[in-house]
Amino acid sequence: MAEFAWHDKYSIGNAQIDAEHHRLLELANEVAAFAGSGEKLERIKGAIVALYDYVKTHFQHEEEYMVQLGYAQYEEHKKRHEEIIAEMNGIMKHSGNLDALVYKFKRLMNSWVLEHILTEDSRIASGKKPEEAADSQTSEAG
Repeated sequence: MAEFAWHDKYSIGNAQIDAEHHRLLELANEVAAFAGSGEKLERIKGAIVALYDYVKTHFQHEEEYMVQLGYAQYEEHKKRHEEIIAEMNGIMKHSGNLDALVYKFKRLMNSWVLEHILTEDSRIASGKKPEEAADSQTSEAG
């Protein structure tokens, strides 16, 4: 069973960002599946690097979207992205034990999903320009 599951409440109303959030959860599940698995280091590191790289790409896309919207909390949100990347860097540098590495990534992903996507990313949806909010409501109704 997947540790991280998509729920509609995670949606910010932007197809690309929502699809990337879906993919991030899939990648997080791939990392979480290694907990206590005894899997080889190369496979675990490969899954973690894939997650890390995708997080960086996603943050770039999300930041571009916030700029397009003229999102008022852009700088604060971008700073939180930088903090998450720094935390990921720290985990990768200081985790000699594979199970500890996987556990720390699981914990980070859990807090990120619960805190970042649900609270911070959901604010982006409320920060849409009026015409974009109307467009997304129209497309949802159609």
